[in-house]
Amino acid sequence: MTESSFRKLLLRFALVPFFSVCAFLAVLGFEIREIALRRLAGSQSTSILLQGNRLEKSMLDEEIGIRGYLASGDPLLLQPYREGSGRFYEELSELKTVASPDQNAAQEVADISEGYKRFDAVNQQLLTGGDGTAALFHQQKVAMDALRAKFDDLNHEQNSIRESNRRALTKLIGRLPAIAIWGSALMTALIVWYGITLFRRITRAFEQQLQETELQRDSLQTTLQSIGDGVVVCDNAGRITMMNETAENLTGWGLNEAARRSLTEVFKIVNEETRLPVENPAEKAARLNRVISLENHTVLLRRDGTEVPIDDSGAPIRNRDGTVSGTVLVFRSVAEQRQTLNLIKKSQERLNSIYNTSLEYVGILNVEGKVLDCNQASLEFAGNTREDVLGKYFWDCPWFIYTEGMPELVRRAIERAATGEAARTQLALIRPSGETVNFDFSLTPVFDADGKVVYLVPEGRDISELKRAEQALMQSEKLAAVGRLAASIAHEINNPLEAVTNLLYLARNLPSSPEVDEYLNQADRELRRVSVIASQTLRFHRQSSNPEPIEAEELFSTVLSIYEGRIRSANISVEVSYRAEQPIVCFAGDVRQVLNNLVGNAIDAMSNCRGRLLLRSHVSRDWGTDRKGIVFTVADNGSGITETDMKKVFEPFFTTKGFGGTGLGLWVSKEVVSRHEGTLKARSSSGPARSGTVFRFFLPFEDSRGTESGLTLSTQDAMLGG
Repeated sequence: MTESSFRKLLLRFALVPFFSVCAFLAVLGFEIREIALRRLAGSQSTSILLQGNRLEKSMLDEEIGIRGYLASGDPLLLQPYREGSGRFYEELSELKTVASPDQNAAQEVADISEGYKRFDAVNQQLLTGGDGTAALFHQQKVAMDALRAKFDDLNHEQNSIRESNRRALTKLIGRLPAIAIWGSALMTALIVWYGITLFRRITRAFEQQLQETELQRDSLQTTLQSIGDGVVVCDNAGRITMMNETAENLTGWGLNEAARRSLTEVFKIVNEETRLPVENPAEKAARLNRVISLENHTVLLRRDGTEVPIDDSGAPIRNRDGTVSGTVLVFRSVAEQRQTLNLIKKSQERLNSIYNTSLEYVGILNVEGKVLDCNQASLEFAGNTREDVLGKYFWDCPWFIYTEGMPELVRRAIERAATGEAARTQLALIRPSGETVNFDFSLTPVFDADGKVVYLVPEGRDISELKRAEQALMQSEKLAAVGRLAASIAHEINNPLEAVTNLLYLARNLPSSPEVDEYLNQADRELRRVSVIASQTLRFHRQSSNPEPIEAEELFSTVLSIYEGRIRSANISVEVSYRAEQPIVCFAGDVRQVLNNLVGNAIDAMSNCRGRLLLRSHVSRDWGTDRKGIVFTVADNGSGITETDMKKVFEPFFTTKGFGGTGLGLWVSKEVVSRHEGTLKARSSSGPARSGTVFRFFLPFEDSRGTESGLTLSTQDAMLGG
């Protein structure tokens, strides 16, 4: 039970007698009021009776005076009449006033007033002495009898009221002692019953309070013992009253031994470096009346003489009135914490040594893109120091400001990474000296436990040497392709040249005739065919400095013209379907090289069967990026590629043609398609019932920035390392 609840119970106990007395007095007051009302009603009836009798006497005086005068003729006998009639209306008015609270009495007084008027009218006629005196006497008697009857009714009613009030008063006065006795007894019983009830309730609450206090004490003791820190409680004099098991272990003192001892005797602390005593925090907290913490480098001298580095604080224990009744000291050993900090420090030093000796460019950014740290390798790019880049926006740092358009690209990449989107790409960056360095660049977000991006980690690896090696391989493949193309061209040109030679021989040895003219026309057509082959060959490897729009049909027709002879000699049927009318903006020479590789491989795969080559182009959409573009399809019904080889077809130097292939054709083709931000996919079957291979590559109408083919020759060369 709280103090507030106890006060409420006491207040309720005090209010019960008060309300009981009030109830008793209310009942007693009601009885007294009834007595007063009854007495008032009886008094009113008595007044009506008295006033009625006076009024009736005045009327009798009038009647006697009239009759005496008429009988004797002596005017002196009219004196009673004059006195009675003179005071009648005054007495009637008083009777009306007295009877006004009682409606029945007031009505009877009104009837008496009306009857008197008739009686007085007859008396006036008798006094004038007119004829018919006997009749007038009779009328007077009738009027007087009616008035007497009215007065009798009024007197009877008022007497009844008086008698009723008398009996009621007798009854009320008779039960007053009983009401007083029973009311007092009932009030006393109620007070005693409620007092006993409250006493029992207070007793139960007190017992419950004792149980709760014991439970709180046990809980406090259990909590105190389960705390991992040492806790010592002192009284106002600085003597120990309580300490937990941790405090016993740290100080070397048991509670039974330390109880009632001074805190300074049990808890001895000195400065670890100066060895000077340190003021006890509990005493300082009591003196300053606020929480006190120890300084660093404080050690506790245990009872056995050993030392324990600690961290502690003291706080005053305040009463409700704010006075200090004691202090509590909380302390803990920091030996393990120091060991952990040393391990963390050594681990951090190792990580920093790895971080700063790494050859890759590594840094840390906040979500806004400002540089928080970077390793030593990244600073060598432009010969800067950490102070030159820390706190700056990443895109404004020397790594990007010398490359045109690069700061804006990096800024947009950081905005996407701040939303949780990782990025990886290849960048060609220019040093302050003008040298171009190729990087495999990645930007990775770091998340906290709630999934929120807290840091960004940019990494860059110098791949310039790798790019130069790739360029050499691609150049080698181009040379090999040129060799294969030269062989095909030689074969294609040789056939029309042999035909021209034979036709010219026939024309020289035959006389002029229409037949000779036909031979010369055929020779002219064969020479035109040679010219077309030479023109297509020049167009095949002619490369412009910028991407240009070209239709898919033109790309396919150029490649088919090169392989026309091989296709015809291998008896391969060609099916073409050009449904892409919109031109694609690309480097036409590179795309022709891709088609040349795919068509050449298809022809090689159908060398031992009656082949069927399918070439298609149509507008489609890359559902991964939601960009529209053109899909080029090269399909054959050749021998197919095994499932094992399909996993390696795009790897460099992998070939199934033995010494007849370099293993670079498909690898270069995939690189070309990737530079155009497209995709190259293949599927194949090598089963005995059905075999063949389908290559499909997709080129978008627009690049990832939403512009038509953002590639330029400089960008391409940068990606190639040149």
